Amino acid sequence: MSNDVFLAKSEFDSSFLKSIKNIDIIIGKNDIWQSIKKDMIQSIHAKVDMSNLTYQKSVNFIKLVRQRARGKIDSPILETFLILNPEYSKYPEKEFYDKYKKRYSCDDFKKSKGVDFVIDIPMSWKSTKANRPNIVRKFISNNGYGTVMAMILILNFPDGKYLSTNDIKDMVNKQQMQKALPPNSRLKDFGFMKLETLPGYWQRYSMSVQRIKKTIRIEILAYTIFYGDKLIQIQFGDFNSDDSNKKFKKYIPLFDSIINSFVLTSLYKQ
Repeated sequence: MSNDVFLAKSEFDSSFLKSIKNIDIIIGKNDIWQSIKKDMIQSIHAKVDMSNLTYQKSVNFIKLVRQRARGKIDSPILETFLILNPEYSKYPEKEFYDKYKKRYSCDDFKKSKGVDFVIDIPMSWKSTKANRPNIVRKFISNNGYGTVMAMILILNFPDGKYLSTNDIKDMVNKQQMQKALPPNSRLKDFGFMKLETLPGYWQRYSMSVQRIKKTIRIEILAYTIFYGDKLIQIQFGDFNSDDSNKKFKKYIPLFDSIINSFVLTSLYKQ
C-alpha cells in the first residue's frame, strides 16, 4: 500500500505542512519544546500496536488522512492550521480561494427585519451573535481572537420610505458620504455600486472611538445597498491595530471575495 500511503501523505502535506512547520517554529521559541516533542513522538510510537494491524484498518486510516487533507478536521484544529498558514497570513484571500470557507444562512429574522440572505466567510473566522439590535451577525478573524471583523447590519427606513436609484446616485458625493458617517470619522474614498442588482454605495473611512481610558483607531470599508424600505450594510473593520492601515489594505481582496458571495435570498422569493 506504499503508493496509497505516499499519496495520502502528499495531499496532507500540501494542505497543512507549512502550517505545522510554522507552529513548530513558534513553539520552538520555548527552550523545552524540542525535549517535549521528542517525548511525544516516543510515546506515540510506544502506543501504536502494529500486531493488530489489518488491511481494512489501513484502508480506513488512509481514507481518514485524505479526508483531513481536504479540511475535514475537528475545530479548533482546522482553524489553527489555517490561521498559522504563512501564505494565508500574507494573502488572506488565498484561504477563500482554496475553498476553506463556510456559508452563513440568516437564522435571526427578527434582527434581519425579515430579510433572508446567505454569505460565505473564511473557515478560520468565527461567526457570532451581536449584542446591538441592528447587527444581524458578526464574524471575527483568527477564530474569534483577531482584530479584523465583518458585520451585517439591517435597518428600517422611517415611515416605510423608499429610495430610487437616482436618489442614491445623488447621495454619492463627498459631502453626503461624510455626513452619513459616525462622529470622529474621516472619509478616505467612496463610490456608487450595485450588489444583487440593488443600488448602493461603498465608503472607505477611519474613525476613533473612546473606550473608557483607551482610544481605539478603526479602519472600515462599508458596502451599503437599499432593498425596499431596508438599508443593508456589510461592514469590514480592523480594530485597534497600530499598523491597521497597512494591514487593512492586505485584507481588501478578501473583503471583495466575501461581498461577492452575498446572496439576498429574499430577492428571489418574490
